[in-house]
Amino acid sequence: MADRVQGNVRSLQGLTAILAALSLALFAWIYAGFVRAFSDAAAGEQMLDARIGGYERDDVIAMLRYLKDHPDPAAILHSMYLGPELIFPLVLGGLLFCLLRLVRPSGIFFGRPIPPGAVSLIFSLPVFYGVMDYAENIAGLLLYPPATPSDGTVTLLSGLLPVVVRLKFLTLVVTIILLARFAILRYLSADGSKPS
Repeated sequence: MADRVQGNVRSLQGLTAILAALSLALFAWIYAGFVRAFSDAAAGEQMLDARIGGYERDDVIAMLRYLKDHPDPAAILHSMYLGPELIFPLVLGGLLFCLLRLVRPSGIFFGRPIPPGAVSLIFSLPVFYGVMDYAENIAGLLLYPPATPSDGTVTLLSGLLPVVVRLKFLTLVVTIILLARFAILRYLSADGSKPS
């Protein structure tokens, strides 16, 4: 039984390493191949997807107007959505999920034992991140050229995109904080076990 558990942990560690390498490669491809190319083609204009601090409705509308008059940056953005962004949210969400499995969320949180429902909620964070990232990408495909959205679609998506982006980054940050917390607690656990 112990050998089987050890084998499962090793398999999970191997999968985590593969997903980490893929995430890093995809991130490098997105940054070097699309974010920088967009900035170069747009004379220094920054892609909204690259703004970690988020953006507002007016930024979305300004970007839409800009891309209508500049086909090269629009083509780069469209290619990114149909290229690495098709798999990056899935790979990063999978990596976060595997990391959570490795650190095994449990213990005490704010002086109380973590209930099973909260552990389930913690494991749903990477899935929610992936859904929000895909929602952002789909909205971008529906909004930016070569798409020709109606005025109602522009109004809806320009208001929705900033909320989706904030939820995506909030989920990512919370997941990373929880990963760090559980990894540190596991490392410092009373039985002396270190994170695997």
